[in-house]
Amino acid sequence: MAFHVELSELAAERLRKLDGSLRDRIVRKLEQAAKEPSRFLERLSAVESYKLRVGDHRIIIDVDWKAETLYVLTLGHRSVVYR
Repeated sequence: MAFHVELSELAAERLRKLDGSLRDRIVRKLEQAAKEPSRFLERLSAVESYKLRVGDHRIIIDVDWKAETLYVLTLGHRSVVYR
């Protein structure tokens, strides 16, 4: 069973601002991660969140394993997303 994906307002706004092809790649990757989160998500060391890589972009995600929900906190280029 696939996890449910919820985007924060910030993540939704940043996703809307991306060009179409990159936005499509990110959406496809989120769909893959929703089906198999343990395969695609990597744990961040400094905080209790996960990252998902899409080329040079990163998606920062909180996971509720009991509710089977991925909360997309933010996304952006790897040079700025961790700040």
